[in-house]
Amino acid sequence: MCERMLGGDRLYVDLIETNPPFTPWMIMPAVALAHQLGVSPEIAVHVYAYAICLAGLGLAALIARQAGFAENRTLFLLLPLFLALLVIFPGNAFTQREHLGIALLLPLLVLTAWRAAPIEGRTPSLPMAAIAGLSGSILVLVKPYYALVVLVPALYAAWRRRSIRPLFAVEYWVIGLVCVTYVVAVQHFYPEFLDVIYPTLADTYMRVHNVQALIGYGPLYLVALLMLRFLRPGLALSPLVAVFTLASLAATVPLIYQAKGWPYHAFPAFSLMLGALLLRTAQIDPTPRSSPRTAMEPGRKVLLAAVIAAAAMPFMQTQKPNAELVARVKAAVQQPTVALVGSDIAAGHPLARMLGGRWISSYCSDWLGGFALYLSAIETQAGNQVAANHYRQVADRYIDGKLAELEAKRPAVIIVQKTDRGLNAELSRRQDYIGFMRDYRQIAEDDGVQVMLRNAGVSQAGSPAEASN
Repeated sequence: MCERMLGGDRLYVDLIETNPPFTPWMIMPAVALAHQLGVSPEIAVHVYAYAICLAGLGLAALIARQAGFAENRTLFLLLPLFLALLVIFPGNAFTQREHLGIALLLPLLVLTAWRAAPIEGRTPSLPMAAIAGLSGSILVLVKPYYALVVLVPALYAAWRRRSIRPLFAVEYWVIGLVCVTYVVAVQHFYPEFLDVIYPTLADTYMRVHNVQALIGYGPLYLVALLMLRFLRPGLALSPLVAVFTLASLAATVPLIYQAKGWPYHAFPAFSLMLGALLLRTAQIDPTPRSSPRTAMEPGRKVLLAAVIAAAAMPFMQTQKPNAELVARVKAAVQQPTVALVGSDIAAGHPLARMLGGRWISSYCSDWLGGFALYLSAIETQAGNQVAANHYRQVADRYIDGKLAELEAKRPAVIIVQKTDRGLNAELSRRQDYIGFMRDYRQIAEDDGVQVMLRNAGVSQAGSPAEASN
């Protein structure tokens, strides 16, 4: 997407993206720099993500040092574990917007804990608070409902201080100003998102849920939550632990609201909860009779390690295509133009990138057509014929546009998602699609996709009139 924008394609016009403009804006610096340096954008984005993780963790450590938390000595010894939580634990969520947003949220959370229990003679400096606010605003810009992850810890600080003054701290003014500026910029530069894209998303994409995948996170999250008490029984949560725990609980609301169950949607809730557990291990017991040592019993350490390992499992699943499939396609064609027939973005990406291919479609996948067909079937079963007809029309319009795009651009390679049975069944009833696909032959296949190659002698594009259309 960023490469096509750099090439002149217009976001929400030539490129139909489901996310607000901040998504490409966030990654664009790394991609633009990669083009300037002549390196792979993937490498640049990974280096960029590592730099963000180090910056977020480093700023959080600096704020903790200035705050003078009682557990600082142990916390600094645990910095490698916190870094691992940001660069190893994310797995397939690494470089996702939520991943980068959480890394940059850490300074704000540490500052909030400082506001909740200030140590006499220590107050945050104005520049530090402003930087923490700017850093914390990134997660809200990623998706507005993550504002809860900022708001809930702020309310805790106000409650603990028995004052609303913490709610009006500099960092929150900065976040508010950044968000207002962003909304104005979106309306000015990309009115299509609010006028066209968002209503379409609300009507289709946001209505499709995967409750089973969502429920699967519940038991593990509950165990992690209970571990807070088990690790240090009888010891009240410190402000640091409380802030991270509340932020994690707040992050479950967007997870449930989105209801897709994708691992990167769960990353904020789980990473913040595991961060709270690490903070809990470093917590100092303030009672005079307590031992100055903060070490836990070996059994509790083992259990904590097991919980962290179990929590990481959803993030370890890979979407990397079968190596044999990639090799077969590369042997048949080099740097092809590529299109996807299927509603799952993972069916076409990263396969297209691994082939060195050029994506020809306006959409990243056929999510609109696939979701509209699904919703039409659901409404038909519910007896709501008006809604069923509406979604049927949405699907028909999308499929007509899809077939026109394929006919005009005639990609060298078409990836067919075998598991999208609804869309495939619909297309199999379209004579124009059947006729078009006669010009393609299968060159590779695995459990998820078929890869079709355009026959030799078939032109890459249709007539000039078709290409113009």
